Amino acid sequence: MTGFGPLVVGIDGSDASSRALRWALAEARRRSVPVRVVMVWESHAVMSGPAPLLLHPELAPYEIRQKHREELMRVVRESLAGEAEPEVQAELVEGHAAEVLVRKAADAAMLVLGSSGHGRFTGALGSTALRCAHKARCPVVIVPAGMEIGGGTAGGGETSVAGDPALG
Repeated sequence: MTGFGPLVVGIDGSDASSRALRWALAEARRRSVPVRVVMVWESHAVMSGPAPLLLHPELAPYEIRQKHREELMRVVRESLAGEAEPEVQAELVEGHAAEVLVRKAADAAMLVLGSSGHGRFTGALGSTALRCAHKARCPVVIVPAGMEIGGGTAGGGETSVAGDPALG
């Protein structure tokens, strides 16, 4: 149901995803809808026996998951900046980013992403954003780098079309 569902935001700890979260929080306040913040991580660890974990305990899947959870909560806390609204649900999910985000946004009013993440190409639209824009069943808002989030753009009240990532 587009329009009244939650806003789903994909974050990865990058500046771009933090900016997308701040934009989504402001938009959710205007719409009076909740925000679902989703951080997706993939385990690339291939370990054989206990030796790798004894040498590098920080590589244990539990430790990696815990670091991602701490990062997720830090980004949400900093983005909320003490505001009580909107309602925010934070979720850490293991899997492929685009697939998870598209699935989590199935009932969303929109999926909000930063223009690029932690990938190899900076300055270009990220591969996760491209895949989500192609496969999502809801509108996808990609918050561009350099966009001011704050003041008239992220706060309540009037917003110019120039400050809207969907309209330019």
